[in-house]
Amino acid sequence: MTIDYPWYAVMLCILCGALYAAVMYAAGGRNYPRGVRWLLAALRFLAVGGLSLLLLAPVRRQQVNERQLPTVVLARDVSGSVAGGADSAFRMEELAKAIEGRCRVVSDTFGTASATDLGEVLVRHRAEGVAAVVVASDGIHNRGANPATVAEGLPFPVYTVALGDTTARRDAALSSLQAGRIASLGGTIPVEVAVKATLLGGHGAMMTIADAEGRVLFRQRVEYDGEDFATTIAASLPASEAGLQRFTVRIGDAGGEATLVNNSLSFYVDVIDSRRRVAIIGNAAHPDLGALKRAIESNANYEAVVVDAADAERGKWKATDGEWSMAVLHNLPSRHHPRIDYAADLPKLFVVGLQTDLGRFNALRTGLEITSKSTGSSEVTALRREAFGLFNLDAADAAAVEAMPPLVAPFGEARLATGVQTLFGARIATIDTRQPLVAATVHGGDGLRTTFVWGEGLWRWRLADWQNSESFSHFDRIVSQIVGFTAMQQQRERLQVDAERSYAGGETVVLRAQLYNESYELYNRPEVRLHLEGDSATADYTFGREGNGYRLTLPGLKAGLYRYTATTGDGQECHGSFAVEDINVEQRRLTADHGLLRTVSAVSGGRMYMRDSLDALAEDLADFKPVIHSHTRYAEMLRLPAVLVLIMLLLAAEWVLRKYHGEI
Repeated sequence: MTIDYPWYAVMLCILCGALYAAVMYAAGGRNYPRGVRWLLAALRFLAVGGLSLLLLAPVRRQQVNERQLPTVVLARDVSGSVAGGADSAFRMEELAKAIEGRCRVVSDTFGTASATDLGEVLVRHRAEGVAAVVVASDGIHNRGANPATVAEGLPFPVYTVALGDTTARRDAALSSLQAGRIASLGGTIPVEVAVKATLLGGHGAMMTIADAEGRVLFRQRVEYDGEDFATTIAASLPASEAGLQRFTVRIGDAGGEATLVNNSLSFYVDVIDSRRRVAIIGNAAHPDLGALKRAIESNANYEAVVVDAADAERGKWKATDGEWSMAVLHNLPSRHHPRIDYAADLPKLFVVGLQTDLGRFNALRTGLEITSKSTGSSEVTALRREAFGLFNLDAADAAAVEAMPPLVAPFGEARLATGVQTLFGARIATIDTRQPLVAATVHGGDGLRTTFVWGEGLWRWRLADWQNSESFSHFDRIVSQIVGFTAMQQQRERLQVDAERSYAGGETVVLRAQLYNESYELYNRPEVRLHLEGDSATADYTFGREGNGYRLTLPGLKAGLYRYTATTGDGQECHGSFAVEDINVEQRRLTADHGLLRTVSAVSGGRMYMRDSLDALAEDLADFKPVIHSHTRYAEMLRLPAVLVLIMLLLAAEWVLRKYHGEI
């Protein structure tokens, strides 16, 4: 028994019972025989003392053991590849009956008519404390993470039941496709198409890639030189139109194929007009300015203009809204040109050199603060920092920079704010320092990006690149990447609509929207409407409110490209596009993959069974032992019937004795 009150509270309860008994029977019970009087006093003492103790709410601690049968999940594949095959009528009720009483059975299904995510059903039951999961499937997996990788980290074994037909069929298929999701207008779109063919040795077919208008942009004949043929074809497509563009890959019928559904494949690329203007603003004439201009303009999507700081201060150059993408500030702010407010709203690349006024630079709070106790300088070379993750840098370009001559940097120590990442560290002679040479950050408040080069003399890098490789490619690519990252300003529109780039045919299209007030706080009082235009239909919808945002579920959409405009009553707008793909990946593979099922079972500690071996599977599942769960339970003594019955018996015994001796 446990009481949350101090010991003297218990003593008071005992004293209360003793005083009550003494008052009743020591002074007023002289008519009773001595033994009866002591017995009555004891009964009253126990009753009153017990009732007083119950007012202190004592609880009883009890250890409880509960026996629970092991939980086994029976998951059945209902995807299109199984439903359309010979095992479409397969059920696991027979297995459930065989283990009933020895296991707790949970039934589940996974897969859709158009896709199968085998790994998802395993993760779905990961936190439920199951003993085992049984998966009946043909092993055809075409969406989500690799199920074998998922199975490695599971706390339970996975037993698989192999369904489907593993017989190879005469067929050619576009098995996979890799293409960039985004491309720049005027550039190229790299595409890699994987082609597989079985039992078609000696045959061939023409593969083409066409745009949405049917114009063929690429063609190549594929010769199947074996009965089990596989190859990858690389293509480069022109990005000639802005917007979400659809392309279709087709490979011709080689004759007698089992299906032609997997002979075509569509993909979508968002072609953006990424042409940008960069202002290179210099404190004074410097060879770095020309080197930066030529490197930036090596990318056809960029135009660079060199501006004198004095002209910018006098207003001869202005950062007109939308006209300029970023500013390169070379040796600015300086003692002669302390102002840079003309570029306040632009992303910036600071080249910190010997003429930079470090005090004024630190006052800008850019994320890099340089403290210096002298006016000296250091010669620093570059050392790649592997932890940098804001953009990817080619290993050959990084190695080329590390071999380039030193930059001249003002002497000092750096302090980096949270979120600033170092691309290249500074090396002085043979000593690797913690100082950054090239660093970058994204400011959380306004989304503007800032990059830094702590040192001047970039023209030496470009010249050294030519001397080492007879081209400026390494230097130009690195500058282009730094400028491209910096100029990619993430403007925060007040109305935003979240949509995927593409949706599978038959998939529910759900759009979510967020609306911000002038202080960029979420609110959803205004009505948000959506105007949708597709290849074959135009419609208007109204978003429903969900939490602090909005949600819209669109009815079944046909395959095609869709463009939308979301608007509010106060003039906020958001434009976007998405595609609905008419593709059924379940029909792209005809042969069951029992090897994948065997691997999933092996890495998780289970086994694979054929569909006619369910009896053996039931015996294995029966080996799981019940689980004993132990926990502590606390019960209030006042709520226990036995305690109340005991008090009543004490009072009843006292009443009977007093009545027997004529008191009542």
